[in-house]
Amino acid sequence: MTYPLAPSRRNRAAALLLVGILAAALVACPSGPPTHLEVAGQIEGVYVDAGSKVGGRVLRVHADEGDAVREGDLIIELDGREIEAQVSAARAKLAQAEANLAKIETGARAEEISQAEAAHAAAEEQYRMALAGSRSQEIEAARAAVRGAQAALDNAEADFRRADRLFAEGAIAAQMLDAARTARELAQAELTAAREQLDALVEGARSEEIAVAKANRDQTAALLEEVVNGARVEDVDVARALRDEAAAALALAEASADEMRIYAPMDGVIESLDVLPGDIVKPGPVVRVASPDELELRVYVSAHALGFIQVGDVVPITADSHGAETFEGRIIYIASTGEYTPRNLQTQEERVQQMFAVKIALDAAEGRLRAGMTATAHLDLTEPVQ
Repeated sequence: MTYPLAPSRRNRAAALLLVGILAAALVACPSGPPTHLEVAGQIEGVYVDAGSKVGGRVLRVHADEGDAVREGDLIIELDGREIEAQVSAARAKLAQAEANLAKIETGARAEEISQAEAAHAAAEEQYRMALAGSRSQEIEAARAAVRGAQAALDNAEADFRRADRLFAEGAIAAQMLDAARTARELAQAELTAAREQLDALVEGARSEEIAVAKANRDQTAALLEEVVNGARVEDVDVARALRDEAAAALALAEASADEMRIYAPMDGVIESLDVLPGDIVKPGPVVRVASPDELELRVYVSAHALGFIQVGDVVPITADSHGAETFEGRIIYIASTGEYTPRNLQTQEERVQQMFAVKIALDAAEGRLRAGMTATAHLDLTEPVQ
C-alpha cells in the first residue's frame, strides 16, 4: 500500500530556517516592529485511514482508487466465516446461561417438588425397613419354603434311588436315570436357596446395607429441601455471573464480526487502495480516504507573531497557482511548544528563531486548491490578542 509521503525533516528544517531568517530580519528592521507577516507552506489534504482491527483474507473489494464514496459505503469485505462461527457459539452459550439463571431464579415446578417428595418418602421407608429387620410373617414364609424344598428334595432322592435300581436290572433306559439325577440336583439347589433366604431374614439387614439406605435417605432429603426452598443466594450470584460472562463473550465476538467489513469513514475520494480478493491483510489501515473539500495549510511563525493570532482567526490565503487572488482560511491549531530552537534562548535575537506551527483550515474552492500546492498566509500583526 502506498501513502503520500510527508515532507522530509531536512526540507522542513530548511524551510523553517528561511522563515526564521525572514522573521529575524523583520524584527531587526530599523523602521520598527512589522505590521504584516507572510508565511508560506504547502497545502495538505485531510485524510482518514480505514481498516480492520482483526485483519483476515480479503473476500470482495467494492471500490477502486479515485472512486468517490459516501460515509458508510462498503469498501472491503473480509472472509468472516470463522468469526461467524464464534458468534454462533457465543450466542448459544449465552442462551444456555440465561436459561440456567431463569431456572434458578424461578424455582422448582410443582411436579418437580412432588417427584422429590416421593423419592424421599421411598428412601425413608427403605431405611426404616433396614433398621427394623424382617417381619415375622416373612420369616415364617421363608421357613415354610425351606420345608417345602426339603420335601421336594426327599422325593427327588427317592425317585433317583428307584431309577438307579431299575436301570441296574435293565428295566429302564439310561435317559430315565439321568432325568432322575437332574431332578434331584435341582431340588437340592432350591433347598439351598430357601435356606439362605431364611438365614438373611433371621439375621436382618447388614450394617453396610443400613449405611447405604441412610445415605440414600439423607441425599433425597437434601434434594427435597433444595427444590422446596430454591437455590441459595450464592448459586444465583454464580449463575448471574456466568450469564454476564457469556454476554460479554458474545459482544466481543460480534465486534470482531463487524471488523470483517471496512466502510468509508467519511465522504471523500479513495486516495490509496492496494488490495485484491484473496490477499491476507494484517490488522490496521488498508484504505485511505481523502476529503475532496477540506484542506489544511501548515505554516510556522515566530514567537512574536503569537501575540497577534489565535484559534478561530480568519486569514487571507494566496496560492502561487492563482496569483494575487485570495482565499479564506481559518486558524484551527497553534502549537504550544516551539520547534528548531537553540538550546538556550538568552538574547532577543535568539528568541526570534523560536518557531511555532500554525494549522489553517481551507476550503478546496471547488477544486481550485489542491493538496501539494504552495500557499501563503497573510497575518495581520497590528492588533495584539487581548
